Amino acid sequence: MEKQTKLNLIYGKSGTGKSQWMYHDIDQKINDFQKIFMIVPEQSNLTCEKRFFEITGRKSLFNVEVLTLSRMAYRVSNEIGEATSALSKVGKSMIIYDLLSKHKKNLSFLGKSEKNIEIVENLFTELKKHNITMENLKNVTLEDKYTTLKLKDIQYLYEKYEERLTNGLLDENDQLTKLGQQIKHSKLFENTAIYIDDFFGFTPQEFVIFEELLKKCTEMSIMITLDNLESDKNKESDIFYFNRKFAKKILEIASTQNCKINLVNLSKTYRFKRQELIELEKNLYHGNKKYEKETENIQIFLANNPYSEMENIAKNIHNLVKNCGYKYREIGMVTNDIENYAEDAKAIFAKYDIPLFVDEKKELNQNILIQFIISLLEIFEQNWSHDAVFHYLKMNLLSLDYETICVLENYCKKWGIRGTKWYKQEFQYEPINEKQEKLENIRKQIVNPLLKLKQNFMENKTVLELTQAIYEFLIDNQIIEHLDAKIKAYQNLEIANEYNTSYKILIAILEEMVNLFRRRKSNICTL
Repeated sequence: MEKQTKLNLIYGKSGTGKSQWMYHDIDQKINDFQKIFMIVPEQSNLTCEKRFFEITGRKSLFNVEVLTLSRMAYRVSNEIGEATSALSKVGKSMIIYDLLSKHKKNLSFLGKSEKNIEIVENLFTELKKHNITMENLKNVTLEDKYTTLKLKDIQYLYEKYEERLTNGLLDENDQLTKLGQQIKHSKLFENTAIYIDDFFGFTPQEFVIFEELLKKCTEMSIMITLDNLESDKNKESDIFYFNRKFAKKILEIASTQNCKINLVNLSKTYRFKRQELIELEKNLYHGNKKYEKETENIQIFLANNPYSEMENIAKNIHNLVKNCGYKYREIGMVTNDIENYAEDAKAIFAKYDIPLFVDEKKELNQNILIQFIISLLEIFEQNWSHDAVFHYLKMNLLSLDYETICVLENYCKKWGIRGTKWYKQEFQYEPINEKQEKLENIRKQIVNPLLKLKQNFMENKTVLELTQAIYEFLIDNQIIEHLDAKIKAYQNLEIANEYNTSYKILIAILEEMVNLFRRRKSNICTL
């Protein structure tokens, strides 16, 4: 008799206890299956494990495992012996920049600017997530002349990009395509229970994975934020429109595979304890019912600017902790414009001694070691300009204290020291004295390692050789040791952690550069 998979579709609005339903269901069935998998997005991995322990009261997990799709791809590829290494976001940007530079004469619109690198990268990601191939692109016909030319640029770059992905190297988005193909050969999910939570929809690429998992497992449960499966609202006014499409697509696939379908509608809202919040949730996106009672738990503050807005928030938090018995960890602040509010929040919260963690992604060029190497290369690129040299020195990763650097900077400004004056002649602009001799020794301490590095650049041409030269410079000049000293001196835990990971990030980037362009000649040697 052919196996019939059971599909549980658990749906309800936000706060109705869908995740709690999942954790309790796992707890009840934990002995019924040899293996249970919880599949969640990347950002929910650790949170999911923590909440499982809190809600079920269990102390350990033996046959329950939390997986993300990327981790699943790694597990399956290793199981069937087809492991590959994925290209990182940085590596992808490197290749796209190289393609834009190398093939700019063949492109009508796209150049090698940072903006175009991001545009092309996002386009490639979307093409892969929606399983769009080169053949699909070539079959597209458009009437607009300019759009057609742009599409030709994308087709050309996409083809060249695919040609570069050889020797077992995959785009990170290709991993999921490969996972969809490999699951049918895997035994990892046979006769298991699978729970899928926190997804706001699947891409076509992810739907393939879902279909293959449904064929393998014994029971699957999917949690979806949704008020009901049918709606008489139009697309523009229905806030659950896309989730409704998501649910219907899942049910169609399950019906095609002859699954036993169980629908669970959770209608009672548990998240909101205060009546004002319950009424707000009901009427925020639809309805115009007026709340007649006096509000106690919702306040509106009209600020003149973001700074005064943040100042008011800091005062309220200070009052909640000091006078109302709250703890800092129980207070959260939500904004849809974190870039513009983060700096004000850091400054104002520090003034009120309020600990703050800002959940933000930082650009790679904010990494202290990346900044240091950029400042190092700028010295050669800008022919030892005053700004380039002192930007390098003020990174504070050399054996020079800040006071000494300031004295040196004043001396260089006074005598106009820049360019060849740094390395072709000694500092003898003032009568010989102890200060003059000290500054000359400092000049040698700064210049000699840089000249040695420049010589290495001139003698070595390939990316492999040049990255080795940079690495040796860091080691010879004890840059990592100086960075460690800064980490130990910092009282700010967030900055210390950021500095602590900077070396790993740098090494990963250098390794990826070598893997991608090992024998390629680099422009560094022309500096």
